[in-house]
Amino acid sequence: MKVYRISKWVFAGICILILLLPVSRHWKLLTTGERTTGTVTQMVRRIMEKRPGERYPVQASEIEFMVNGIPYKTYGPSNFEYREGRQLTIFFDRKTPSENCVCTFTGFYLNNYVVLPIVLLTVWAAFYLSFNNYRKRLKIPNSRSSRPPAYPTRRIPLL
Repeated sequence: MKVYRISKWVFAGICILILLLPVSRHWKLLTTGERTTGTVTQMVRRIMEKRPGERYPVQASEIEFMVNGIPYKTYGPSNFEYREGRQLTIFFDRKTPSENCVCTFTGFYLNNYVVLPIVLLTVWAAFYLSFNNYRKRLKIPNSRSSRPPAYPTRRIPLL
């Protein structure tokens, strides 16, 4: 039976890819969108709607940015406050600037989507730890046969 091992470099590479999942949601804006700077104006109370009929209030920082002389508004992560006057990088779609993303760590990772990478990291770590054979790496013997025998191996002549 063939035993498979996963190297620590492959493990680390896949961990990095899993951690980049929240950023990859905005890959199109980050690669083909325009970049501008927005200014945090105030903290506002908004009504969010997850599903039709399910509404709840949240606090969010209001961020204003200009595109071709036209002002646009976007909002930061729910229930996270940016300091008023802070300058933030915004990536937006050229055709529809209302489609945008706040390019900060909190903008990418403070949302409901971050649950998926946490679950995937847990499953990947469990998979890695359960399928790597540490017995070979640590050179731990499989049985007692490698110990010296408790009885003498050669006969001593009697006089």
